[in-house]
Amino acid sequence: MRALRSAALLLACVIWSINAQISHNNSHPGNNNQGNSINHIERTQTNQKQQQPKGSVSDEPISFNTKAKDACSMVVSSQANFTKLRVSCKSKGKSYWCDFLGKPNLCKAYKNNPRHFFTQIMWDLRKLNNACQGPRVYKPHMCRSASDEVQMSFHASWPKISKVKPTQAPHDRNENQQKQQQTKLINSTPKTAKLQPKPQQPAKSASKPAKTADSKPVSQRKPVKITTARPTVSEQENETTKLAEEYCWSSLQGVCAYFISFFQN
Repeated sequence: MRALRSAALLLACVIWSINAQISHNNSHPGNNNQGNSINHIERTQTNQKQQQPKGSVSDEPISFNTKAKDACSMVVSSQANFTKLRVSCKSKGKSYWCDFLGKPNLCKAYKNNPRHFFTQIMWDLRKLNNACQGPRVYKPHMCRSASDEVQMSFHASWPKISKVKPTQAPHDRNENQQKQQQTKLINSTPKTAKLQPKPQQPAKSASKPAKTADSKPVSQRKPVKITTARPTVSEQENETTKLAEEYCWSSLQGVCAYFISFFQN
């Protein structure tokens, strides 16, 4: 009888503790919700890490040094529908930065490895003395076949950089000078040929002495008429050919010889 009473008392204590726990949970529902929200945040962060593309540039900035030993870093962020690249540099207590905008997400290779896209830009920036005074447009080799919207174009800088016309390389300058000189020669050569003196005609008779108003003839002798023998046909052709070769181009010597022989006759 005593054992039965002890068992009944123990069962009553167990039932009472269960009811107390249930009532406590009902009076504090936020505990379960808080635990569920924590689990939901952890699952969301895990999914984001899994969905993040390989080699994301947002992991950490890309650091490099320029040719002038400026310490620089590249940080990528989003601005409206564009991807913004900010290049920040420090040199001997001075700092400068510049921004580039583009849509590299339109490139399929960029989606697979976006960090390598900006690493290729960094390879070009480190060749400069000032990372913000280089080309205004960068299109990495990995997206060379993509549209121009992919390229990162200069947007802003501090201090403000004035646009400078690109200087021609010495090799290109020499080629341009040679082309200009050739053009001048081609344009001036026909004019020079027209200005060349015409061949003089052989004198058919000796010119008479010129009379002046003050001079009077010493004697009334008649001037003796001197005639020169005309050259033979072969001599005249040789002389015409020499004059044509001397004053005319090789392609026009035949025409020149014709006109010279015409004036001689």
